[in-house]
Amino acid sequence: MKFSVERNKILNKIQFINSIVPVRNPLQILTNIWLEANSETNIIRFAATDLEVSAVTEVECQVKESGKIAVPAKNITEIIRSLPENDIHFSVQDKLLKIKCLHSDFSLIYADPEDFPEIPERDWENSFIINAELFSRMAEKTSFAVSDQIGRPAFSGILWELDKEEQIMVATDGKRLAKYETKLSLNIEKNNIIMPIKGLNLVSRIINEEVKDLRILPEESAISFHYDSYKIYSRLIEADYPDYDAVIPYDNSKIVEIDIEPFLQAVHRVSLLASEDTFKVVLNFSPNQIKISSEDIEKGSAEEVLDIDCNVNSFQLGFNYKYLIEILNLIDTEKVQMKFENSLDPVLFYNTEYPENEKNLFLLMPLRLSVD
Repeated sequence: MKFSVERNKILNKIQFINSIVPVRNPLQILTNIWLEANSETNIIRFAATDLEVSAVTEVECQVKESGKIAVPAKNITEIIRSLPENDIHFSVQDKLLKIKCLHSDFSLIYADPEDFPEIPERDWENSFIINAELFSRMAEKTSFAVSDQIGRPAFSGILWELDKEEQIMVATDGKRLAKYETKLSLNIEKNNIIMPIKGLNLVSRIINEEVKDLRILPEESAISFHYDSYKIYSRLIEADYPDYDAVIPYDNSKIVEIDIEPFLQAVHRVSLLASEDTFKVVLNFSPNQIKISSEDIEKGSAEEVLDIDCNVNSFQLGFNYKYLIEILNLIDTEKVQMKFENSLDPVLFYNTEYPENEKNLFLLMPLRLSVD
């Protein structure tokens, strides 16, 4: 193996691939990055896997000799990051990977590439193309509600209801729920899949304004993404997703609209004295006004009053302020619309307007007001 490449052409890509590598794993080979050079195509490939998610990226450069090795991910990433913005020369000599750049010279021990798990090429014939920014937006607006509890596999991913005319993504952990739907026609068969959050986060990281199309291949037990020079493969979660629509109270009758910025700032300030056990802030609605308050027996109390457009009288809601702030930060309009019914029933949060053929909502379960 022998090739030369500009440092800035590979730095971001190798850092991306390195982010997949498990920090600790009983399979030592998984702590390596697969590196392959092809002199016929003048392309080098980096790949990594944790056996649940895999990724491959390519870089065009000057390849003099073909070859493949499995190189320690942490070491090669740190070396490349530390080098100046010049050409880096790689070669394999005496069972070592030699890395040279200006006056720097490294010799890195590598592993047998035959021990590295195979990352097979996919047949993209049955794939489809979706707008990359739309896909990223759908994932972003739902991923926050994914559960981190390993005992509920279905809740640890995002449900995607694939259909020929409409696409819906949903995530919930039982306390929060997010739903994003868009009237988008795709040449696909109707199918419901649950996508792990790690693979989706990786896809969102590489999406940019320059490349518009994201190619997706859903299969029986995996989903694959092809974007620019990246390919990401992720296993699907095999579980039954609950009937989420049954818990969304679309007909909540109490409706208020609140300016986002002052609301967010008030919640931030009042939360400074919220209980560290419940993280609770209380919203007290009265005509044209909302009072936001918190209390902790060891720290004290805080409250702030905002003028709002509201016809609700003497109504209280308690929320985990961390969850409330998370949702408010995802609202895209200057005002947030809240729809609620009773103090312990789910509360819905909406934008006050949406792009054509797109709509999303957020659901948050209130806290009991009697709990301090």
